[in-house]
Amino acid sequence: MKNTLGRRNFIKLTASASGALVVGLHFQSCAPKKEPVENFSFVPLIEIDTEGWVTLIAKNPEIGQGVKTALPMILAEELGADWDKVKVVQGDYNKAYEEQWAGGSYAVILNWDLMRTAGAKVRYALIGAASQKMNVPTSELITRKGSVVHKKTEKSIPFGDLVAAASQIALPEEVEFKPMDTYEIVGKPCPQVDLDNIVNGSVQYTIDLKLPDMVYATVLKNPVHKGKVQSFDDSQTRKISGVIDVIPLDNSNYGGRLIGPNSPNFVNGVAVLANSTWAAFKGTEKLEVVWDNSESKKENTQDIFSHYHNQLNTTSVERQDGNIDQARRRAVSQVEHVYELPFLAHVTMEPMNCIVDFSSEMCEVWAPTQNPEALEQGLIKLFGLQPEQIKIHLPRMGGGFGRRYYVDYAMDAAVLSKKMGRPVKLIWTREEDIKHDWYRPASVQRLSAWLDQDGKVIGWRQVLSNASRVTSLGREGNPAGTEIDEYDFPAGFVPNLQFEYGHVLSDVPLGQWRAVGPTATAFAAHSFLNELAIHNKKDHIDFFLEFLGPPRMVPVVGDFKYDTGRLRAVIEKVRENSNWNSPLPEGQGRGFAAHRQAGSFVAEVVTVEVNADNQLKIVRVDAVVDCGIVVNPSGAEAQVEGAILEGLCAALYGEITIEDGATVQSNFHDYRWMRLGEIPEIHVEFIKNDLPPRGLGEPPLPPAAAALANAIYAASGVRIRRLPIGNQLLDI
Repeated sequence: MKNTLGRRNFIKLTASASGALVVGLHFQSCAPKKEPVENFSFVPLIEIDTEGWVTLIAKNPEIGQGVKTALPMILAEELGADWDKVKVVQGDYNKAYEEQWAGGSYAVILNWDLMRTAGAKVRYALIGAASQKMNVPTSELITRKGSVVHKKTEKSIPFGDLVAAASQIALPEEVEFKPMDTYEIVGKPCPQVDLDNIVNGSVQYTIDLKLPDMVYATVLKNPVHKGKVQSFDDSQTRKISGVIDVIPLDNSNYGGRLIGPNSPNFVNGVAVLANSTWAAFKGTEKLEVVWDNSESKKENTQDIFSHYHNQLNTTSVERQDGNIDQARRRAVSQVEHVYELPFLAHVTMEPMNCIVDFSSEMCEVWAPTQNPEALEQGLIKLFGLQPEQIKIHLPRMGGGFGRRYYVDYAMDAAVLSKKMGRPVKLIWTREEDIKHDWYRPASVQRLSAWLDQDGKVIGWRQVLSNASRVTSLGREGNPAGTEIDEYDFPAGFVPNLQFEYGHVLSDVPLGQWRAVGPTATAFAAHSFLNELAIHNKKDHIDFFLEFLGPPRMVPVVGDFKYDTGRLRAVIEKVRENSNWNSPLPEGQGRGFAAHRQAGSFVAEVVTVEVNADNQLKIVRVDAVVDCGIVVNPSGAEAQVEGAILEGLCAALYGEITIEDGATVQSNFHDYRWMRLGEIPEIHVEFIKNDLPPRGLGEPPLPPAAAALANAIYAASGVRIRRLPIGNQLLDI
């Protein structure tokens, strides 16, 4: 298979001062350039030294999703490297890498061809050099385990002996990829490259780093959304041992402008700087702040949901197929239900933190960020810096889940470092982290279905009302686009279908949360499909397969088509793996849901037990996934398990509530997450094929809540239409 790298980047070989072969990307801007190619930015991807050690650069941010391992595995596979002689180094932010962010389950999707192309081009150069030394045609040579091998004689030359000659080989425009049936690295379980350091505690997160002359900072921000600082008294704070300074953070000094693409305004507050984190924390406890809440709506959760319910009757049509009115008139029966989902916080294990060293000429940043480009743009807009004055390091992060796509916390650190004239490590407390998150939008959805005499769905109407992420983040575009969109399931499967959206304005800050919009729409749709199966007195999986129809490509929007064959395959397999048709003890039940997202297909069955006291226990989860080629099976399995657990945690306990314009929850005592003793057995299987790899970090999350709710109904007859489940079962 041939491929050309169709990007603004192009791959180039060079030799380092030590004689190593360095392979990297030259970056060419979209704008016309007069400079010669040699002046373009060059960033390395691969370095092979004379001892044969291969150093691979992991270019995308690592938030626990395993991309620091997966992308180098693709490079190493196409190169033919010996994984035991591979070192992986995290790359700093550089525009030349392109797509250098973490979100949307896109890292492997967007880098699959780039990594393969880079590896294949280096392989081409090494084989070319070996051909000259062995005096044999290149067609007789392959790379394997860090050497170029002559297929007929098995004679070999290690990479290290070829680096000088290989650096002189001219690279082709097109490259030939390795046959997938020869893969020795991709598709084999591989521990994360940081695993040993994680286990022994030596891995360096930003929160662990120390710089000379560094001070520590934390912030106290107005708990009321849209609130400001009116005045503050820091006299008692300054008496705390170790406190160095107290600095107001006033966004109005910067014109209140956005700090970067896809990044919200940073919030006004007061920062305490000290010689230790704990001194800074103690200092904020002694601050006396008068808050200005004159611009806040002083919202309450009950009122917010009341607005959502009322707005269900005043909506805009986002997609319309066929004629709902005709379907209503033809229908023999109708089913209609309303579902509610709460605001959710991200609660990453590593709270928001950042280190900034802002000198007169440079701004150097150590940032646990999913979106380094937004950070760079924020620094440019806020301080008038040039890109060459900014250096952003990307240490491993203790979780992201979408929260670290926004860089408000990093802007806090940058402002403080500039004011102090020395490095500042900013750490938010868990309380600030939860109270000033960018939450998953809450929503209310009303679903209606009209069925013919055979129980077939001939009409589907889904109406969603909430406050939109688009509006909350100050973006341009349709507010419905992040909440319910024309491609949402079951678009394409019902002849008469209508999606509608009711927009409500709110002060509550909203942003990406793992798997974003489908966490709401999929819960409602797949709970509703279970209710339709029960209405028809049919097995849920049988009903769902009938609803999908035979294996085929279903047109949805534009060129996007839904492959029902792949979805049916994961459903049939999860039915088998979960023993779906076998009887269960009294009080137990199974629930099913299936979902497509980021190109991957996931089917899940959750088994629960509800005892005589209506106490709930999740016993087991079975998941089957088709994500194309599985680059790293062990990392992929961890992603699926993590996504399922996060979906179950949110379904059971996740709820942010608002009182008088402020977030009520503050820590894990009142924003509960599952404990180890509550974790069920999880069984994951991947469908094997040679299709290009698709996203995996998010697709298994949305079906988890629906499968859980459906299982509860099967076990107890109790229908869950409002999340979180929490103690609802105990209230019956």
